Amino acid sequence: MAAIDAKLNILEKIMLKKTSVLFALVMFWVEAHAVGLDVAQTNKPKTDTEMTAEVKDIMRSVDEVKRLPVTGLSMVKAGERTFLITDNGHFVVAGNFKLVDMWQGKVIGSVSDTKGIDKVDLRKIGLNPDELSTFTIGKGKKEVTIFVDPQCNYCHDLIVQLEPLGKEYSFKLVLIPVLGKESAEISKKLICNQDKDQSLKALIAKDYSKLPALVRKEGACDLKPLQKAVVATKLLDIQGVPFIFLPSKNTFKGGVPSFKTLLEKDLEDEINGR
Repeated sequence: MAAIDAKLNILEKIMLKKTSVLFALVMFWVEAHAVGLDVAQTNKPKTDTEMTAEVKDIMRSVDEVKRLPVTGLSMVKAGERTFLITDNGHFVVAGNFKLVDMWQGKVIGSVSDTKGIDKVDLRKIGLNPDELSTFTIGKGKKEVTIFVDPQCNYCHDLIVQLEPLGKEYSFKLVLIPVLGKESAEISKKLICNQDKDQSLKALIAKDYSKLPALVRKEGACDLKPLQKAVVATKLLDIQGVPFIFLPSKNTFKGGVPSFKTLLEKDLEDEINGR
């Protein structure tokens, strides 16, 4: 009997513990549920109309705007809040969000975080100019990458300025046929020509009349570098030429009367952290 009583006492204690735990869990659920109801009652989801009105009201007092290096998107600071807004104001990203700059490797939480966001290090993001449809002028240590079309007059005006600067700079001229079928044909001739010196001279002179005819035979020419260059223009959002990637990692769009002056200014910007 003593043994049986002892077992009953142990069983009773176990049941009591189970009951206590169950009761505690029930009470925890009731309290949590009650809190949830209170929260739900006090923080009801806002309607579309209420949310739109709130955003419009906040956006009336804009403090800072930073155009992001993507098509049609800006970061806006209004008071203590930050938004993303499309150029036409059609869409606004509000609330808690994280904007991650994968190229710079940092989180953009405010307009002040966008400093330097326009800089592009081609090699850092996995784009090696030497693997594209590229011709090189100069052997200097400072690298400048320029996307050009073989028929572009602004590109030609720029290209003829490069050779005297070749001791200090290495200019990577990346061919992209943005001016139509004829540009595409010329680009192919330049790349497929076995005599690369002849191709470079033709590009500098903008005279392609003496280039060998294209051999239209499968495997006769590797066009992958040109295809990669075209893909790169999409990735980099290049919409016109010349498009220049400077040693400071800043970019410049369009022609320049004096490329030497542009490079001097770029060096000054780099020294001053701009």
